Amino acid sequence: MKTNIKPFWWRALLLILATLYLIPEAIFNAQLVSLVGLGTPDAKDLEHLEIYGRAVSGVGVALLLADFLPKPMVAKFGRGIISFVALVCLVWPVVFYGQKYLIEKTLIEPSTAEQRQFATYSAALRDALAMNTIKVNGLDYDSANLQSSENLTFLALFGGLLYSDAALSDNIEQDKRRIIAAFVQKKAYQDFDKHYQDYSQLYDELVQKYKAYAKGSKQYNHTLATINEREQGYWQQVEQEINDGWGQYQKAQKAHIAKASARAQKYGPKIYDYHKRINKCSDRYDKSSERDRKNRCYERANADYRSDILKAGLGYIEPDYWLIVEDISMTENTANSILMGVLTGGVYTALQAASLAVGGDGGIKDKRYKYTDDPDHYQVRFLQHPNFHRMFEKETGYPFTIDNLMVFRSHETTAKKLRAHFKSKGLNLPDNWTIAQRATFAAAVHTKVTAQANAKWRQEMAQRGLSLEPNLSWVQFQLHPQIQSRIADRMGDLYVKNIRADWNKKSFKEHVLDPNIAKRTDKYMAMLNSSEGKFADGGEFAQYGKQALRSVIIPPISMSLSLFLICLTFSKLPLKLWQLIKPQEQKPRFSALTLLQKLLMPALILIIPVMFVANSFTKDTQSPVNYFLEKVEESSNPVFSFAIRWTLHAQPLLHPLGLKFEEYFNIYQRFSPLSHTLASIDILRHDTANLSAEQQQKRNDVMSQKTKLTVQSNAADFTVRIMNIGPKYQPGISLKTGSYDIQVSAPGYKTYRRWHQLDAGEQQLTINLTRQ
Repeated sequence: MKTNIKPFWWRALLLILATLYLIPEAIFNAQLVSLVGLGTPDAKDLEHLEIYGRAVSGVGVALLLADFLPKPMVAKFGRGIISFVALVCLVWPVVFYGQKYLIEKTLIEPSTAEQRQFATYSAALRDALAMNTIKVNGLDYDSANLQSSENLTFLALFGGLLYSDAALSDNIEQDKRRIIAAFVQKKAYQDFDKHYQDYSQLYDELVQKYKAYAKGSKQYNHTLATINEREQGYWQQVEQEINDGWGQYQKAQKAHIAKASARAQKYGPKIYDYHKRINKCSDRYDKSSERDRKNRCYERANADYRSDILKAGLGYIEPDYWLIVEDISMTENTANSILMGVLTGGVYTALQAASLAVGGDGGIKDKRYKYTDDPDHYQVRFLQHPNFHRMFEKETGYPFTIDNLMVFRSHETTAKKLRAHFKSKGLNLPDNWTIAQRATFAAAVHTKVTAQANAKWRQEMAQRGLSLEPNLSWVQFQLHPQIQSRIADRMGDLYVKNIRADWNKKSFKEHVLDPNIAKRTDKYMAMLNSSEGKFADGGEFAQYGKQALRSVIIPPISMSLSLFLICLTFSKLPLKLWQLIKPQEQKPRFSALTLLQKLLMPALILIIPVMFVANSFTKDTQSPVNYFLEKVEESSNPVFSFAIRWTLHAQPLLHPLGLKFEEYFNIYQRFSPLSHTLASIDILRHDTANLSAEQQQKRNDVMSQKTKLTVQSNAADFTVRIMNIGPKYQPGISLKTGSYDIQVSAPGYKTYRRWHQLDAGEQQLTINLTRQ
């Protein structure tokens, strides 16, 4: 006979998974009671709890539906595993996101302004009761044993009970401010040590930042104080540049002389040969009839000379330039005239007189010209030529004739080269600056060094995400708006204007805690006394009202469902185990008895706790809790009222078990990194859809910024872990800006774990651990 029994391995797998599922579900149930039972939870804690609960319930629903998979889909091991994985991949996202969608769309978003305002009243009174700042007549509330499972269960459900009484706001009207003020004050004083410890840690962090700031200021001041020394150093560069330039100039002079010498050696003989040829032409063709031949002889010599001299690189130079010029004295002219007159018998004297009479020179010369083959003569003439001088000046920028350092030092080219040299080093001198203007030079150095110091200062501040001016005192540093802004981000709601990080406990209480108590009381009263319109969509307190509504109606629902699923699953385990050991051979026929068997266990689970489990809050029929349960029944329905009553009786039994599971397995705590990731995805699905393009870009820009984190501690051998990321921590680790779950532990010390918001730039956290 063909049976409809599924394979043994499949039934065993579902039994094991159902058993394992009880552990995280029980942990969620216990964490929900513990967290909400102590008042309105912190937003991050509530987010962690919510994400964890939705994730676990997604697994639970998948396991529930796995029982209904057809036998063909699980007949073979491989097919069964694939079918189960596919079911989980399909069901888990639907349950995880669907829960939030259903709650938001059916309970929170459609809520009225009146419901939101009333939820705010209820949450405030629940928190006040959790802090033991109010008393409810007839309520057996053991404030001395606040952490008991029964107390925590009652307080977790109390917000929902209060929410059911429509006359609540009228009843507390006269005592609103006293209740709220007492609650806020006790909450603040209760957390005083924690607040002051956080504040002290802020002081340590700020001291480290100020030390780095003061060190930078000291370096800045030192730079400015050494401007005169820097100016001396720059002036030494001036002297060095001048000396180096003078040396290079002298080398250039020697090189130029060598060029002249080379030209003299090469072209001197050719010039000398030219003059010899000219003289030969004159001597050979001295007759008047040979004038043409003489001219042709001259022309050939001149042509050869032009060709040669142009090769010297100085252009054409007249041949007479190379002649040696000697002065002829009057005595020599007179002696020559007398001698010639004697030799010619007076004829020369007569001709000389005749020449003078008609305006001639009478043969009297004041210059004598001759040529030579001496290379030294030609070297001098090359050096003296203007074109040779211009060549030197073009190459060096200086005239060839500078013969001492003082002239070189004061030359305009020297000043020009110095201006260019220092400009390349960032020192800008005026275009008309000369070496004699020392004061102008000193002013330029002062400007440069100051600009460098300011630029370095701005760069260092930018690395820290600041733009502070240097030389602030410790008090000025703390009170600077940018530092105050960071303190405000660090302290959150506790921040007060112009807070100081070095106040003692008395000053902290006086200047921070007490003003915050008044501020928070005023904030609560502003909400409680405001018009309903401010709780409507778009109103000032709309979001706060929605959050209060979540905190008062979701815990009872979540707690009841979670508790019921745990009890139901736990009760079905024996039956599953029996079916695993001795399965039915064929598919049983449907009958009333079969239906009764299936309904019996859920019915017993619902009835037994209410009838047989004692509860101090409901034992008196006239107790306020029973009164509130009646209000729940009136305002909603008997089913919801019974669910709350059942939870009040059953939950205290299971709460310790969930705590033990967490203590042993630490699942809830280890889920934190994954919870943070899932929350980010969840936020992106629901929040960023309404962001404008500009807002989204700004958000992306912030997320893309980098921070470098270094953690320090008072413990000698401490370990740092960043729980919400994969990479291992190391000093100076580069991270994106954002929130990070940081854990610091050390042997013999209590483990520190807290979320920190890290801004762009280098961030240093000092975590002081306390000994166990």
